[in-house]
Amino acid sequence: MIRVVRALLTLFLISGLIPPLLSADEHKVQTLANGLSFVTYEARKVPLVTIVLTVKAGAFTEKLRTNGLTHLWEHMFFKGNAQVPRQEAFHTRVRELGIIYNGDTHAEMVRYYFTLPSAFLAEGLDFMYHAIATPLIDVKELERERQVVLDEYDRNASQIGFELYKLRQATIYGNLAYLRDPLGKRANIETADRKALMQMKDEVFVPKNSALLVAGDFKASEARELIAKIFSRWKNPPKWRSPVIPPLPEFPKQSLELVRTHLHARNISITTVFKGPKAQTNPKDAYIADVLSGLVNHRLSGFVKHFIDSGLTYGAGFGYLTQSQAAELTISALTSTKNYEKFREELPKEIQRWGDKDAFSESQLEDVRRSLRIQRAFDENRPSEYVKNLGFWWAITGLPFYNDYIEALSKVSLVEVEDFVRRYLIDKSTVTSILLSPSDASALKIKDSPEPNP
Repeated sequence: MIRVVRALLTLFLISGLIPPLLSADEHKVQTLANGLSFVTYEARKVPLVTIVLTVKAGAFTEKLRTNGLTHLWEHMFFKGNAQVPRQEAFHTRVRELGIIYNGDTHAEMVRYYFTLPSAFLAEGLDFMYHAIATPLIDVKELERERQVVLDEYDRNASQIGFELYKLRQATIYGNLAYLRDPLGKRANIETADRKALMQMKDEVFVPKNSALLVAGDFKASEARELIAKIFSRWKNPPKWRSPVIPPLPEFPKQSLELVRTHLHARNISITTVFKGPKAQTNPKDAYIADVLSGLVNHRLSGFVKHFIDSGLTYGAGFGYLTQSQAAELTISALTSTKNYEKFREELPKEIQRWGDKDAFSESQLEDVRRSLRIQRAFDENRPSEYVKNLGFWWAITGLPFYNDYIEALSKVSLVEVEDFVRRYLIDKSTVTSILLSPSDASALKIKDSPEPNP
């Protein structure tokens, strides 16, 4: 399948035949009287429908004592409620409706979603309504699911880079690093009770803080009627207000280096983080960051030739994740003891070159624009995945950002990219983390960073 997609992408790039993109009207946001936003996307290719509930919640709406509970709540979402009070009845109903379900929790967004035959659209919407509006949070089920979440935490904590990642986040965000950590604190998960979860529900899982997005085989007018009929029953708590989010600290003004050794590290992993643009307050720079990412990672870029094709690294890349509460520009690489010092020496020079007039070509820029446009067209033709993406953008930036995405990218010039590099990357402070084996650290005369103050 990957080969087929790549072949199609190549064909589109060569021929210039790019499928037309949907207009903003295709996913217009509407609002119920209770404040619930909703979007319907009619795609009648197969008799399926996907229902997504997105909430502006996650680590950034937690407190230190509740960090990790949004993720625990995600697991409890698919448990008993007023309609199907027992877990056996819940699973029976899932089988009856042919539902495939899941959810995910992030720093700035929570999504619950499932796909089922479109003949059961009304039943599916009602099923989603009761899952969010009438949960029971059975104590026995909570104890069972608590262990599942703790096991997930422990799997993550067993990864060799886990401790270093946590240290890097604490270095960047200080004592508010938990606002970027959806996995949370193990102790909070261990002690969370029903009362704490129900309180969290009233704080963030409310209509005014949520959106319902439905895509698939249905008539949009009929879907809108069903949504209004079913979800108008969902009430906001009295005098509900949006959560107050503490402002995150400024990015460190001096460059910092963090080192951790691990017996199972086979190569040297290097991650360098710069302060990036926040999408809601600086959308223009967020668009440019995505273009720069495409240019740097372009198969014919100087970065790829210099750091990958040459063998200086086993792999390297530049990335930017669109976020609104925080933003990071990241360069990651995997290298050897032999090439470590050369890589560290050459990287600042390479970044300096990105600010030069001839760093990237117009043909490379056009490749990036076209590739992003083609990827968008492919996404739009996979309704079950596309509607999940819409849920992400609704929560993080609002859909106008996404609606304007392709047009905005098409207007980004190389001059703007050069200016962005100078403003965000050249001679700017960084937080660099290095993970390597004790033997490699000894050979390079690198020592572990001191433990942070408790």
